[in-house]
Amino acid sequence: MKAGMRHPGKWLGGLWPALLLVAGTALAAEGITGYGSAELGMSPEQVRERLAQDGVTEVTEARTDDGDLVIDGRLGGAPAVETDLRYVFPAGSDRLALVVAFHPEVEDHAEVKAQLMAEYGQPWEEEMADWWLEQLAEGMPQPPVALTAWGGGEAQRDRFVRLWTFEEYLSVETLDNRLLAGQE
Repeated sequence: MKAGMRHPGKWLGGLWPALLLVAGTALAAEGITGYGSAELGMSPEQVRERLAQDGVTEVTEARTDDGDLVIDGRLGGAPAVETDLRYVFPAGSDRLALVVAFHPEVEDHAEVKAQLMAEYGQPWEEEMADWWLEQLAEGMPQPPVALTAWGGGEAQRDRFVRLWTFEEYLSVETLDNRLLAGQE
C-alpha cells in the first residue's frame, strides 16, 4: 500500500482543493447521461429502441447467475473499428445502470481518451485515479494497467465514466452507482 493510502480520509482531505477543481471541471462539462442515445435509468425496452437508432447490431440478451439482465451488441463497421457493448440492468431492477464499451486496440487509447475529454472535460487527477485503481483492481479477473476516471460532479455524484486500460484492450464504463446498488 502506498504511503498516505493507509488513511484515505486524510488523503482525501489533503486533496480537497484539487477535488474542488475537478468538480468544477466536471460541472463545466456535459453531464454523464449514458452511452450513445441510451441513457442511464432507461428501461430495457427503451434501450432496445435506442440501440436500433444508434446502429448497434448483433444484439443478444441473457440473465446472469445473479439475475442481472445483460444486453450485448456491436457498434461499427469494419472489424478493426468495431466496439462490443454491454448494457447491464441489475437484478431486481428494470433500469439501465452500467454500459461497458470494449475497444479491441490498446493503441486507440489516446483517441478514446480525447473523445471522453471532449465530452466530459478533464479527468480526475492522477492520484485519485490511482487510488481508485488500487481499490477496484483487486477483484478483477485480469489486472488493469491504468485507469482514467471522470465524475459527474455535485449534481451527479453517483455517476462515473472510467477508462480502463488492459494489456490487450480498453474498456469504457459509464455507470450510476445508486442504480447498480438498487437504490433508485
